[in-house]
Amino acid sequence: MATLQMAHPIILKEQIAAELLSNEEVLQSAEARHARKNKLLQAVESNRLYYSKAKIVFETTKETLEVIDHIWAVTDNHVLLRGGITLPISCIKEVEIQASRSSLGMVAASRN
Repeated sequence: MATLQMAHPIILKEQIAAELLSNEEVLQSAEARHARKNKLLQAVESNRLYYSKAKIVFETTKETLEVIDHIWAVTDNHVLLRGGITLPISCIKEVEIQASRSSLGMVAASRN
């Protein structure tokens, strides 16, 4: 039986600074934290190659929010979004790379 995942409110990256982000690690297992870090690094590479955005689901002290933007860099503890906005990795629950127009065009061209 499939579960329906509820959508979270989407905010602009510029609104992140106004949020009180969770200081606690939101992922319980080391395996999940490792997978999150790998997905963030993949998002950086996808941004460099295809200018792809990523959907980031993260925790604040009040609620779960989403932001969709380009991930420029990943450090040991933070994610750097376009425009110099940072987000602590520990508050990130999910990362999903969005298909860019250029990568979709490459897939379509390879099918012809």
